[in-house]
Amino acid sequence: MAAAIPLIRGFALLPTLHWLADEGVSIERALAEVDLSLSPVTHPFRPIPLAHAAALLRNAAREHGPDLPCRIVSRTSSLEIAMLGKVALGARTPGEALARIVAALPYYCSHEQVSFERKAGQYVVREFFAHRFDPETKHTLLQYATAMIDRILSMAGSPPPRFAKIEIPPHPIHKVEHLRPWFGDRVIGTESRGITVLIEGRVMERAFSKVGRDRLNPRALDSGASLRGGETFSDSVKAFLNLMVENDEAPSMKHVVAATGMSSRTFQRQLKEEGASFSDLLADVRRSETLKRLKERNVTIAAIATDLGYSDQATFTRAFRRWTGVPPSRFRAAAS
Repeated sequence: MAAAIPLIRGFALLPTLHWLADEGVSIERALAEVDLSLSPVTHPFRPIPLAHAAALLRNAAREHGPDLPCRIVSRTSSLEIAMLGKVALGARTPGEALARIVAALPYYCSHEQVSFERKAGQYVVREFFAHRFDPETKHTLLQYATAMIDRILSMAGSPPPRFAKIEIPPHPIHKVEHLRPWFGDRVIGTESRGITVLIEGRVMERAFSKVGRDRLNPRALDSGASLRGGETFSDSVKAFLNLMVENDEAPSMKHVVAATGMSSRTFQRQLKEEGASFSDLLADVRRSETLKRLKERNVTIAAIATDLGYSDQATFTRAFRRWTGVPPSRFRAAAS
């Protein structure tokens, strides 16, 4: 996979946010603590930083217990399990449902990898994240993924335990003991980077009692844009800056670096290796967005400067003069 900022669709957070809201937790505060706006709620199909989404789930588990992902998934409606449940509806068996979810995954998350194969009457499902998370966050994410797989199996009516074996990286404090009430003694810790789940063929191939309307259309997840792509790192940074502007967030290197999970030095070195710099990428995004917004007569020049992260209107005007040779007010007047 080419270097890219890890992203996930905002709707992945909806089950967690609804659970927290039911518990009386302020959604605005929970999002703000991980540097997220209300975008996952207001624009659920927009991508958000995977690192920030993972931090929200991890923080909630710290507050409400290490098995929180299992509790969230058990309470969530079938359609709302990250909304990929809609993709699974057209399947006849859990195996088909999982295959459909794997097909849709590039449109859902840039760095989540899932595969499965059939061996000697059993299915082997493997899942990991191609991003370096700390052990606590990694365990929390993978627990959520395990619970979602179990939920899909349960939709066919198979009684628990539905897994023949689960290998999962342990929680750094609680290990895997908190998972035994959910999955029994078939869950064990592993030093690998992801989960390995064994499922009996009769469980994976058991027919759903009702087959929903076929909704397998990953392209509906935002004009067919895969979050993985094959772009360079600098292209990924520029796309993320555009995303921040679309979300009405003032673009800054601090926020972009936080989304990558890198140190500031590593971030700048990777851009330099591609012959790019953050300041140049930010200038490109600001220039194109400014020219677009100046065509909107109801948007003031001061508001444009603020939205694009300039310290004041004078600084914005100087930058605009460098691009076009004229101040933004004159450019707008000439364009009209």
